[in-house]
Amino acid sequence: MNYRILIFFIFIFISAVPLVNKTWAAYDNTHISIREKGVFAFFKLAGTPPDFEHMIKDTQKYKSLPDADKEEYFINESIRLGTGYGRFDLEKDLLHIETIVSIRYTNPTEDKPAHFSFQFPNHNKDYIPTFSYPYAKKEWISLIINKLALFSDFPLKEKDYELISKHLTSPDYSYDAMLTIDVKPAKADYSSPIKIGNIKQWIMIGEIAYMKCEVESEKTGTMQQLWYYVAPWYKEEYERMMMPEDMKYPHPYDLKK
Repeated sequence: MNYRILIFFIFIFISAVPLVNKTWAAYDNTHISIREKGVFAFFKLAGTPPDFEHMIKDTQKYKSLPDADKEEYFINESIRLGTGYGRFDLEKDLLHIETIVSIRYTNPTEDKPAHFSFQFPNHNKDYIPTFSYPYAKKEWISLIINKLALFSDFPLKEKDYELISKHLTSPDYSYDAMLTIDVKPAKADYSSPIKIGNIKQWIMIGEIAYMKCEVESEKTGTMQQLWYYVAPWYKEEYERMMMPEDMKYPHPYDLKK
């Protein structure tokens, strides 16, 4: 069997047939992982589909299967990945990241406001973080988040300082915190991978849509949101998402007006 031809026709068929088709509805293994979404985003930006055969056959799962099961697994995974790639929308789908950072704050002084800062563990403040999505065993997509450094050190408004100092009692002390970032994929360069050791890396740039910082409160022992940011271009969508479910859609009575 020529697997490349099979994948090509699967991809064309997925693109041409509505996804409500009963054939696809019967196949329930449609979960797409965070890793796979990062790969899809890169190749959507690059304007070429990923090599699904390469993605599937380079996995330990595929290699560990008995030979009699490999073909069925390959076909099912080709359908799942092809469907996920076809559905991925660069305008709507964001890449979700949760990462641990070390945070600290300072008290205000006579001539300076209170300050908040964070850095990634075991790195200095000038470190530029990358978030990697394995494409294959020795090939990675590396995401760099544009302007993330702007949030790593900033003055606090009085209300934000009061909230932080309420839940974290020790200024100038490092606390572990959770940084959550939703990123819009923006740019990708498929033509110039970077070789680091035996790993091939492609670079993708993303823009911050939404970000928040949470920490375990010393006062309550629960996770407390310290601050959040919504990009101006994402504000309308964010506010819609935060609405109660019954307010997102018009009432049937309103449609009759």
